[in-house]
Amino acid sequence: MALPLHHILAAKNTIKIRDLKGQTLLLLQDGHCLRDQALEVCSRVDVREAEDYRATSLETLRQMVVAGLGVTLLPEMAVESPFGSQRGLAIRQFANPKPSRTVGAVWRKSSTREAAIAAVCDVIESKRNS
Repeated sequence: MALPLHHILAAKNTIKIRDLKGQTLLLLQDGHCLRDQALEVCSRVDVREAEDYRATSLETLRQMVVAGLGVTLLPEMAVESPFGSQRGLAIRQFANPKPSRTVGAVWRKSSTREAAIAAVCDVIESKRNS
């Protein structure tokens, strides 16, 4: 969970889904899978989707949070240094049961980039296991 540094929820060690009730949720633009996943996680409580704002990237989401426009969910890999230590941004883990998602990779058998794809998959797998 990404929060403005002085947000009331930033004082908590972990965030529960119910803590998001009434919060303004910043999301990526329509069609992005992370947008749909964030909405799914937050569908259990009454959050306000930021109607006037849609981000085109995770970096834009971070900057919108720092500006105090709302809160957002970010993948763990997106908050590792140097981004997670960005001035004005508080990152908090969810309490158990933590929301999660599954990421997969698909490519053509005839692809000439198999070694590069395997290397990317190895990085993702190592992050998942750490």
